[in-house]
Amino acid sequence: MQLEVLDDKDRIRVLGPHKKVQQWIEDTKLATRPHFDEVHKILFKIKEHLHKQPSAGASSDTKPTLQSKM
Repeated sequence: MQLEVLDDKDRIRVLGPHKKVQQWIEDTKLATRPHFDEVHKILFKIKEHLHKQPSAGASSDTKPTLQSKM
């Protein structure tokens, strides 16, 4: 389930060719509901938080906070 934190594109790239793994994940989710959702709630919150943050290299107009006095 840690793969859920990845972008959807990356998660599909990793799991795409593995249909049996995808089916196992879905079967596990269904078999353990509602406990699965309760336990993984924090993971889904982290995913939302990570995807809302701008990427580190996205803005080129950022200035360094510390400047050298030399």
